[in-house]
Amino acid sequence: MLASNPGKTPISLLQEYGTRIGKTPVYDLLKAEGQAHQPNFTFRVTVGDISCTGQGPSKKAAKHKAAEVALRLLKGGNMLEPAALEENRCGDCWKVGTSAAL
Repeated sequence: MLASNPGKTPISLLQEYGTRIGKTPVYDLLKAEGQAHQPNFTFRVTVGDISCTGQGPSKKAAKHKAAEVALRLLKGGNMLEPAALEENRCGDCWKVGTSAAL
């Protein structure tokens, strides 16, 4: 379904996937906080019936993280494994229309 491509970012891979299924990813800025020299941004990406968040020190990094978490979920990665939770501690996913985290 989703092939790894070392030359492409998670954002572009998710865009391609969304185009294939007819549901373009939508990114929303949820939070911008912190001091000017140390900001922290939180973005949500929604594609199809899943929605994932990501945090980072720049808008680009936060969007990148959200797309990366969404791709992992779409590839069938188990977000409940301890190693995955530690690696994705700043990214959450859920099905749209529910409050249950995936």
